[in-house]
Amino acid sequence: MKNKYRIKKNDEIKALLDQRRVRKNAYFSVYASKNTLSHFRYALSVSKKLGKAVKRNLIKRRLRMIVHEADIQENTDVFIIAHVQAAKLSYRQMKQELYKLFRKHNIGVKK
Repeated sequence: MKNKYRIKKNDEIKALLDQRRVRKNAYFSVYASKNTLSHFRYALSVSKKLGKAVKRNLIKRRLRMIVHEADIQENTDVFIIAHVQAAKLSYRQMKQELYKLFRKHNIGVKK
């Protein structure tokens, strides 16, 4: 996925967190809000509590692929935080749990 779809500035992530539009479950927290761009953007947070670098990178790769496959609406910013329990999920389970949270935010996803 291209870099234009990533949120990299801490100020932008903090602004998303301050709006407090969050949906959570045992595995993930998803913050979402509208932006003024013509495309969606996303950011990921995977804590060191989830495991060593290899495990964290695996989780990040899976999350990026799930976001890539999802049909996210235009002009939406999404920030995904992985909780410790997410390390136990398979790719399919991870996708199901994230799509549930996307639907709660009314972020379009493919069936």
